[in-house]
Amino acid sequence: MTLPPLKGLLPLHPARTYPPVGRCIYCGSTAALSDEHVVPLGLGGRFVLPDASCSDCREKTSKFERTCQRTMYGPLRLLYGLPTRRKKGRPQTLRLKVKHAPDKDWEYLPVPQERYPFLITFPYLGMPGILTGLPKTAAAGAVTKRLWIRGASPSHDFHALLEKLVAELGVHSIMPEAKADVEAFCRLLAKVAYSFAVAELGGHPFESPLVGYASGGDLSHCLHYIGSREAEEPPTETLHDLAVLNGPPSAPLVVRIRLLSRLGTPTYYAVVRETTGRAYPSLKPPDTGLPVSAA
Repeated sequence: MTLPPLKGLLPLHPARTYPPVGRCIYCGSTAALSDEHVVPLGLGGRFVLPDASCSDCREKTSKFERTCQRTMYGPLRLLYGLPTRRKKGRPQTLRLKVKHAPDKDWEYLPVPQERYPFLITFPYLGMPGILTGLPKTAAAGAVTKRLWIRGASPSHDFHALLEKLVAELGVHSIMPEAKADVEAFCRLLAKVAYSFAVAELGGHPFESPLVGYASGGDLSHCLHYIGSREAEEPPTETLHDLAVLNGPPSAPLVVRIRLLSRLGTPTYYAVVRETTGRAYPSLKPPDTGLPVSAA
């Protein structure tokens, strides 16, 4: 039986178009500008910052966005019917890892994409070092020791689907797979946090350690500025949860990010500037729940 995408499970991200910037928020160029989606369109993002990315920087950000959208969340986007600019190019089948007998090697069989069981992964990163008082030299690059992993299927019952597929395919066992490209994901967090801060704070680009990460620069010690909670969190009623966290002028300027929060995903924090510098009237109220160490 063909099952429709679970479009009703994920709420629509609210649309928001900010005033045009008029120059690239990453390099300052005013040539060949295009709109910047804060969260990629392929993940359902509808916050748009017009005239904010030049062609060179767009190529850089598009590279890691494609990696996240296709490699990490491709099956998820198919299942939940998230947007794509290439509807005709979406695959009809996906490769499922199976074993025909306990003593046989693993191999792959094609399975209709609407029947494919997949894993959703998000890397736990620990809280940003700058928020825990650690020196930058102590911070790691884009690495993780633990993943947030959930199984998903179009039948709403992941384990039941696995049992049905074992019987239907005549195999002994099935191994759902997932890929977590932590480097691409950290760059995505940097891009989302910085572009959202620029959009919310009046559309004026500013110096930020995240710009280099979003522009393809060295990720050494990036976990000084990017991190996450490491606790289980309940699902929200929204598709994505973004907020700029207020604080005194001497405090870091932080953006809270929870992508696909309706699925109960981890909360991430990205420090867009080491000090707020001044009180911004457009900032959200202070988040009293902001942890100062890994949960």
